[in-house]
Amino acid sequence: MLVAMMIFYTSTKSICTSICTSMIFLGILWCFSHVSYAQQRHFVVGLENLDYLPYYQTNKADQKPFGYAIDLIELFSKNYSYSVQFKVYPVRRLLSNLLAGKIDFKYPDSPNWLPILKKSHGVTYSNSTVKIIDGILTLERYRELLLDEFTQLGTIRGFKPWPYLPAIQQREISLMEASSMDQLIRQLRKSRVQGIYINIKVGIDYAANNFDGLTLYWNKSLPFGRDNFSLSTINHPKIIEEFNTFMVKYRDEISVLKQKYNIDKS
Repeated sequence: MLVAMMIFYTSTKSICTSICTSMIFLGILWCFSHVSYAQQRHFVVGLENLDYLPYYQTNKADQKPFGYAIDLIELFSKNYSYSVQFKVYPVRRLLSNLLAGKIDFKYPDSPNWLPILKKSHGVTYSNSTVKIIDGILTLERYRELLLDEFTQLGTIRGFKPWPYLPAIQQREISLMEASSMDQLIRQLRKSRVQGIYINIKVGIDYAANNFDGLTLYWNKSLPFGRDNFSLSTINHPKIIEEFNTFMVKYRDEISVLKQKYNIDKS
């Protein structure tokens, strides 16, 4: 009888120990799963360190990033229960950080930008957040300049003036790169370049607002490019799918944002 009681006690103790161990394991697993879930709800979006309004302004040390793209991404994060942090980088480093996995998303981006470099990384792009036109802005005296007369071009360091790359490579056009919009337009005013390759709306608005009403002209006789700004990622394609759904579901709210920043709704 005593032996039976000892066997029963030992068996019961073993079962209790196993149950406790299992509960502790499940508790740890639960904690990790919730921490993992919380981490997955927080993402880092990399932005270019530029004053590129109305789309984004990120180069003011005393201000948080501002502009249409910021409001758009924050509207998405609010309605889809995400927490988003914006980090700002020079144009060239921004892409490098996306490819190295140091940020979750990049804005702006396009499948047309450096496709060979990005090909092996499996970058996923959202649908268009806004249509853009990049072209040559000039002072009044160069507004009718023809292509065979155009020899001095300026742009932002890290930007690629795609329509002019062959001529630049053949040294038919010299390229001057600036680190900021301010520096770029100053080079134009000093006639160190004949024109600057930039987003048409951004360049015209920036000159008018920051250079005492300076008027720049879009020289439509020179090559220009049409493209779209998208949100891109390597590791979160499912969230890009959600973002695309969001842009359809919240089209009215997005239309209001475009109106706020005086962006064409097309």
